[in-house]
Amino acid sequence: LKPAPQQSPSRAQLTSLSPASRSVGMVLLCAALFQVLLLLVAGDASEPSCSGPIDNCRSTRCCRAQGHQCFVKDQFWASCKPDCTPGINPYDPPEYQQPWSCEILSPVRYDGTTIASDFVPPAGSVVAQHGQLSVRGTQLIDSHGNPIRLRGMSLFWSQWGSKYWTPDVINWLKEDWNVTLIRAPMGVASGGYLEGMNVQKSMVTKVVDAAVRAGLYVIIDWHDHEAEKHTEEARGFFEEFSKMYGHLPNVLFEIFNEPLKESWHDDIKPYEQEIVNLIRNHTDNVIICGTRQWSQDVDVAAEDPLVGDNLVYTLHFYAAYHKAELRQKALAALDKGVALFASEWGTCYFDGNGTLDLDETKLWLEFLEQYNISDANWAINDKEEACSAIIPGAGDGEGSWAPEALTDSGRFVRESLRQPLVYWPAPDVAKWEAEGLALAGEAKDGSDDSAKDGSDDSDDDAQGPAAASGGHTLHSSRTPRSVPHGPKDTSAHTQAQVISAATQQQRLASAAALLASSVALLSTAA
Repeated sequence: LKPAPQQSPSRAQLTSLSPASRSVGMVLLCAALFQVLLLLVAGDASEPSCSGPIDNCRSTRCCRAQGHQCFVKDQFWASCKPDCTPGINPYDPPEYQQPWSCEILSPVRYDGTTIASDFVPPAGSVVAQHGQLSVRGTQLIDSHGNPIRLRGMSLFWSQWGSKYWTPDVINWLKEDWNVTLIRAPMGVASGGYLEGMNVQKSMVTKVVDAAVRAGLYVIIDWHDHEAEKHTEEARGFFEEFSKMYGHLPNVLFEIFNEPLKESWHDDIKPYEQEIVNLIRNHTDNVIICGTRQWSQDVDVAAEDPLVGDNLVYTLHFYAAYHKAELRQKALAALDKGVALFASEWGTCYFDGNGTLDLDETKLWLEFLEQYNISDANWAINDKEEACSAIIPGAGDGEGSWAPEALTDSGRFVRESLRQPLVYWPAPDVAKWEAEGLALAGEAKDGSDDSAKDGSDDSDDDAQGPAAASGGHTLHSSRTPRSVPHGPKDTSAHTQAQVISAATQQQRLASAAALLASSVALLSTAA
């Protein structure tokens, strides 16, 4: 049961009481504070969809306590409070004394799609021209039986990049950036779907509906690193969304963004096969299937592929780190006869930051063009990192960004997308074979050197094909792209682990701030 709402006594009221009354009042106030802290820690099981005073309410946008609203601190944190003053809160611990914006996040009502069942793509749009997509061998095929290549942009994690999840941004990317594809990466853990289901579904439908109205193709991405641990939640989501959007030719389903180092055969494939089978109850639309080791081990998946039609396998790369060895893995997968889809790639290092490598990026884009592999660049966001397309604070959610509002990566990618597509040029097989031979030579030289000096440079994280392709370990320590209130994590922790720890720290900080303000009141009264 919830206690009835009560007004807290003012400082003037406390100091006007007799000593005995003040003592009794302080005891009662301490008891009430203790009860509040118990509620903060234990939560309120009667309303699991809303947040308590020390929870991050960005994911739920609703508050348990009467009279509280969800006030934004920054891109990563919001709290349920009765009021909020913009700026620094002196009761926040020193490490969390960033200013509060005090923007109010209102509760979200989720009503599903607004697209009519008989919707027709706008004339002249890419979907009107190419229609329903399918897969034949290694190729994505349009409704006329011709190979098609989609190019576009990925939005940022939904729970952190929501500013750009708007119809205006989708339309601007179509008109100015010449995209034919939008990727909607719905965050699952760390303040995403698992904590705020209706908020996330509302965001996805808003973007998908906007892309459909614009005549674009759009990927609904289950943006998760441990999807096999969230199978029931994924089943519920894809059951609803494949039924809701499966009749539209625009929509592709990405069912597992980036698996980590789980077994393809024992963990990833069983999960994906279950979700593929579920989606196939409602639609034959293309399904994008994540591959092991941050969606790089496409060759492993090709050795033991999923059962079903219209399936493509995910190839993710970041050009400042992933180079010839990953292209060789892609060629090995293509040789096995599976289709690939680069649903996420960057011009920078694999953590989303670091120095851009535009020369290597050009090599990658040449490779994708020659093998007709569709792609979406990471990411439309203004986070302060190299792979963001927008300079921090320089562009809003209405689009119409001036060129000077774009980062070096954003300007490069925009210019690339605005170039005419070249369909199915003859692959420069000799060039890519030479890359493979060079890698094999490097591996042999390294092996000979190790044998001469008796050293062992083996990497315990190198597994199977990664070691075979030049001895390079791909993503042996993947750092997260979004860490609230702290520096980049350089350990092998997953995104969810890092964010969960930071969230717990912020919750404790909120409780400490509440306790500090209450103690200050008691001290004044005494």
